Amino acid sequence: MKSRKLPITAIAKAATTAVLLLLIGWIALQIWSPWGGQKTNIAQATAQFDNKGELYKAVVPQDSGFETAAENDKLKLLVDRSTSHFQVVDKATGTIWRSYPDPQEWPKETATGTWKNHLLSPILIEYVNAKNYKSSSFTAGLVDTGGYLEQFRLMEGGFAVTFAFPKAQIKIPVEVSLHPDYVETRIIDSGIVEGDLSLLNVKLYPLFGAEPYVGQDGYIMIPDGSGSLIRFGDKRIMPQLTYNESVYGSDLSFYNEETGRQRITMPVYGLKSGSQSFLSIITEGDAYANVYAAPGGAVGRSNWVTTEWQYRKKFYQTVSKNTGEGFYTYSSERFTSQGRATRYYPLTGDKSDYAGMAAVYRNYLMTEQGVKPVQSAKPDIPLYLDIVGADIKKGLFSDSYLKATTTDEAASLLKDVYGLGIHNVQVHYEGWQQNGYSSQGGYFPVDKRIGGNSGMKRFIDFAHSLGIPVYLTANYTLNTNGDDGFWWRRDGLRNMAGTVLKEETKEQQDDQDDATYVSPGFYAKVVRSDLNQYKKLGADGIYFENGIGSQLNTDFNNQYKASRSDSAGIQADLLKQTKETLGSAAASNVNFYALGEVDQVHQLASDYSYDVFVTEPIPFSAIVLHGLRPYTLEWSNVRDEWQSGFLRSIEYGASPAYILSGDQSEDMRESYSLWYYSLDYKDWISRISDEYEQMNAVLAEVKDRAITEHRTIAPGVKETVYEGGYRVLVNYNEQPYESGGLSVPALGYTVKKGGEAQ
Repeated sequence: MKSRKLPITAIAKAATTAVLLLLIGWIALQIWSPWGGQKTNIAQATAQFDNKGELYKAVVPQDSGFETAAENDKLKLLVDRSTSHFQVVDKATGTIWRSYPDPQEWPKETATGTWKNHLLSPILIEYVNAKNYKSSSFTAGLVDTGGYLEQFRLMEGGFAVTFAFPKAQIKIPVEVSLHPDYVETRIIDSGIVEGDLSLLNVKLYPLFGAEPYVGQDGYIMIPDGSGSLIRFGDKRIMPQLTYNESVYGSDLSFYNEETGRQRITMPVYGLKSGSQSFLSIITEGDAYANVYAAPGGAVGRSNWVTTEWQYRKKFYQTVSKNTGEGFYTYSSERFTSQGRATRYYPLTGDKSDYAGMAAVYRNYLMTEQGVKPVQSAKPDIPLYLDIVGADIKKGLFSDSYLKATTTDEAASLLKDVYGLGIHNVQVHYEGWQQNGYSSQGGYFPVDKRIGGNSGMKRFIDFAHSLGIPVYLTANYTLNTNGDDGFWWRRDGLRNMAGTVLKEETKEQQDDQDDATYVSPGFYAKVVRSDLNQYKKLGADGIYFENGIGSQLNTDFNNQYKASRSDSAGIQADLLKQTKETLGSAAASNVNFYALGEVDQVHQLASDYSYDVFVTEPIPFSAIVLHGLRPYTLEWSNVRDEWQSGFLRSIEYGASPAYILSGDQSEDMRESYSLWYYSLDYKDWISRISDEYEQMNAVLAEVKDRAITEHRTIAPGVKETVYEGGYRVLVNYNEQPYESGGLSVPALGYTVKKGGEAQ
């Protein structure tokens, strides 16, 4: 029985308000963080700026002021001591990439005042007075803070310098070094000095490779969704808009602006201008990085893109659980990372487009991250089947169980698909746990209503007799039932304010059990404990859906404290252990820090976020992955537009995938999580046969080959080229495409093998 609240008098209200104000002030001074940035005594920090260097001047460096800092067979690194700006020169072609605006175009710069000075600064910072929760943040360059260069020195392979910002009482040491085919910029976190103001983020050499639009073909490549292009142009509908998103997605433990954008899975970006370009790879500290892109006219005349290094993030500090009152503030301590490094790979000629950028990233993954190609011995492409076991729906007095596919029905489904002549099949069985798909926590034993452990074992054994692997789908990052010994107060993921986080979705019904986010330290124990149960069933792996490998959060739970990078490490370790124990692991639209530990990528993003300044989506992630990992896009039977989705799978080189049930499943749309109207495999069997036959005929020959080129040859007509010159052309238009003897049917595709004429 709920107790009644007594009315509060005006005096009591005033007293409560006074207490809240005092508490807010106290909390603002006491905000904590479990990961220590380097604390600096304010008096010491102030003293460090007593011996100022020469004030930094907002000038474009002159070519005559540059000297050689490093050189190799391919590239030369030049530096200007007075500004610490640098140039990278391709020795074979003489092509130059500058860390500052193009000198020939600078006189036409449209930015004025402070921002014009910012564009000439080798570093931009944002800082705030974190002790005053009402204070606003400030963006600053060297000029407007009375900045100067300190301790400039040449070092082996490059140069080092410290940027001093006296008005902000901040110093930031950096290094720039040349390597065989790239230049690297690095921030030395251990040497950062802070006084009474707090560093929020840093953009180091933000205008590297920046160019205004002067009639040339050019674009910014951002890792939005599958990859997107912001093409250069002289007119913008809303020129003030910029792109700024966190690598690997938002961190639930902090404030996140609701942008509706797709998650960044790859720590990369690039820029092309004419016949030269660069690809940037954030190789260290990527968990604390944003990708920031400014189309021409948004912030100055140039198009530019850079890494924005995060040191603190905003969060909401509640002071009253009953009213929800509180304030937005920042932690007193900054995030620290063992390294913060961005590489810039210069590209020229026919290798300077986004396919050339993708080839560089692919090579980096293989040679430096140990991502080895996963190849199938079977000649055909794989077909991915997600089989739904069960879910639950709201009942009159309690939730009702909605059976979709028993293990015996799953065997019949698989037998019928195999009978179509489709023998390279991969199965993900979901909703097999107690109470079905929407119930998270306590996965074992398999629910008896679909067959129990014995039924699942029989099904997996049957699948193995056909040479078909079975993955069991799971999401260990949520708990809805308290199983596995989970207690939300002790084991739940906590944000910086100490609040246990719960999943909030628009679709979630009021009567559905709360889904609590689980601390990474807790779910790591549960996964390790469950691995032997999967092994006893004969499962070939776990398909980690919408969690491990794709969701990255900081945990402020005192029992399991984990930074964002700690969480990434925990996830990579779990995927590795899963692979070692069961033989394989898979994940949905995986963040690329975990790519080396998964054998397949399911539900790869195939679209973009539809920002008004973005010109078009590109299959950048698919170009990187093809021949490295098999991947799928959206399930074929839930596409909004079937034919265009089918063509996109062919264009992207993806394998077909379906989500199916073995029974009449119209009532699944009433479930808490699976709202699909048509899952009965008997309704889809002929479509599966037709789609697979078409896609296999196009892609089987090149399923293990890399994509070498991709381009738009006409509006709505795309070309994908594989190693050996194998070409696939897709026409999204309702009219046939004809050009120079090349013909692509309306809403169709054409294949040209290497050596064939147009």
